[in-house]
Amino acid sequence: MRIINWFQTSQWIPELQQISTLSVVMIIDSDYPENLKQISDPPLVLFYQGNRSLLQTQMLGVVGSRDILPQTKSLLRAWLPEWATTPYTIVSGNAKGVDCLVHRIVLGYAGKTVAVIGTGLNHSYPAENCALQAHVGIHGLLLSEYLPWVGPKARHFPERNRIIVGLTKDIVICQAKRKSGTMVTAAIANDENRNVWVMPGDVLNPAFAGNYALIYEGASVLTAPTDLMQGT
Repeated sequence: MRIINWFQTSQWIPELQQISTLSVVMIIDSDYPENLKQISDPPLVLFYQGNRSLLQTQMLGVVGSRDILPQTKSLLRAWLPEWATTPYTIVSGNAKGVDCLVHRIVLGYAGKTVAVIGTGLNHSYPAENCALQAHVGIHGLLLSEYLPWVGPKARHFPERNRIIVGLTKDIVICQAKRKSGTMVTAAIANDENRNVWVMPGDVLNPAFAGNYALIYEGASVLTAPTDLMQGT
């Protein structure tokens, strides 16, 4: 009897009705990105807002620290416009620091951008990026594998990172401490045979220790934005 009562009163009933009205792309759909299918754990379903056709474009991942330094800001402001005005769609995670600056610069140059978020589409993390997330959902593409009402959890962000990697063939590491979420993304990229590119930084600054560890492991160094375009 208790099971019957739960079935009749549980909140999953209206939630299921809400899901039926959402925009989703499934792994069986013809426009599900082929690169994403190739990773070891592709999401079966992605909820989205915005321009679904961006799923069929050539994507470049650009990620880095939440504690962005002036040197990194300067490089992104100098280099991103060149990438944003090519056929690339720039993918990042709408997080604090590098991610949100990436989306803002690309949108400012009328470029194409995809934000893969670590919450459901009804949430924004951090909260101060809510307006930017909404802007991406109108002028670019928002993607999430989580149900819309799901808030942030620590495990969501490494899970989200595998999708950023999966959408791309090339990923740029802007600024990374030796132990950081950005290094987790780089490790996923290496595991999935993606091309890892590293922006230069101050060799004496621990904020760039991850960059140089990746270079030591064989990542390509970017000395100019054209390096990447010539290498792909």
